[in-house]
Amino acid sequence: MSILALDLLIDAGLLTASGKAVDLSLLSDNEVSSRISQYSNARIQTATTEVEKEYDGKHLSALFSTSSADVSQNKLLSSALVYESIAIDDPLVSSASTISYDKLKKGLDLFSWAFELIKSGFIKVIPISFFNKPSEEIPLLHSDDAFKSSIPEKIHDFVHDNAILRSVLKDDRERMLVLREGAEVSRRTALNVSFKDDYWHSGVSLYLFQTLENGTVTWDKDGTLTEEKYKQWAYQTINQAMRARLIGIYNETYLASRTGHTYITESSFESKFLAMSGNSEFSNGAISAKFLEANNSFIKIESPKTIIELRDKYSTAFERFNYSLLSVTEELCDVAPENFETKAELLFHREIMPQIDEIRDNVNSISSSGVKGVLGSLVGLSAAVATGSSLPLIPALMSSVSAGMTEAFPSISQQQRLKNRPAYIWHRVTKT
Repeated sequence: MSILALDLLIDAGLLTASGKAVDLSLLSDNEVSSRISQYSNARIQTATTEVEKEYDGKHLSALFSTSSADVSQNKLLSSALVYESIAIDDPLVSSASTISYDKLKKGLDLFSWAFELIKSGFIKVIPISFFNKPSEEIPLLHSDDAFKSSIPEKIHDFVHDNAILRSVLKDDRERMLVLREGAEVSRRTALNVSFKDDYWHSGVSLYLFQTLENGTVTWDKDGTLTEEKYKQWAYQTINQAMRARLIGIYNETYLASRTGHTYITESSFESKFLAMSGNSEFSNGAISAKFLEANNSFIKIESPKTIIELRDKYSTAFERFNYSLLSVTEELCDVAPENFETKAELLFHREIMPQIDEIRDNVNSISSSGVKGVLGSLVGLSAAVATGSSLPLIPALMSSVSAGMTEAFPSISQQQRLKNRPAYIWHRVTKT
């Protein structure tokens, strides 16, 4: 899937044939612009064709969320010990018309570092951000109860109980500054919306109280609101922030299913929300099995070369581990909530932990002595386990809140292929 991306980068003169990033400082601005435009345009055309293909998804593979999962070297190396393949966002392609020099350089450095991993198929680079581009239409939403009746009570309360609202102030240098005080103190006309136990590094979090006067939208940067008007606006703003979040999650989980991957998030808040959205016969919805939570031992991973050598030399052991994770999630599907933790712990120690020890031994056997490497481990990997996918409710929620879905969104029935894999995975990678 991504080998073609490497070929396009080489053809555009952004990477050498050996995978080294070209020195952009030696090129004129016009030449740099020409080369990145050549790559971006070609990549969008080829990526669309690739995504439209059917993938069996028989292995446990991962698609990293563009907003709630971080892509770093140690996280990719550790994840490559668990997942058959890892799909990440193409840092050089998006729906935006421009790219900064710094982002371009960092993107090329990522391609260069992961060159061999991409060629081996262990990392797949897809322009996820481009496919997740925002709509140019402005929705006109109306509800007598602010859509409260359209959302299950437990989900509504979870979102609003975990929302954190901060005041935002525009300074003399036109910067938007997030204040420490709670938004309810001064009731200013600008809000920053976040959630407890969340990890979200991109997307909209700033909301303005704007009014329409004589056909013109205005915002009073020094204005304040009455207590009643602030409560109404703050409530709507939380709903608006969550709606934008849901659209991104749904688009990326659909793309993950199309390409045979499982959606990955590092956000505990997002993971709990997805679990509560579960379409399950159990009242608790989807239940997470924390397969690697007990793995407190670190695995030494020196470089992409270590991963490639490990996956090549011990391919049978890796494939057995990958299949074991899938089979254990399947075995837990019909376990009642009151017995789930006991059963999951038993399966972890019986089926998973011995293979983690085996992989650690295999890594140590090929690690170069005296070379300090990256110490990283997936100390948290939770796979959503439910009788059905936890995701179909998400587009249903968006449909009720946004007064109907457009044809741009895939039908809910197309999400059913997720039933063969965990609906989503929450994991955390630590580093020392």
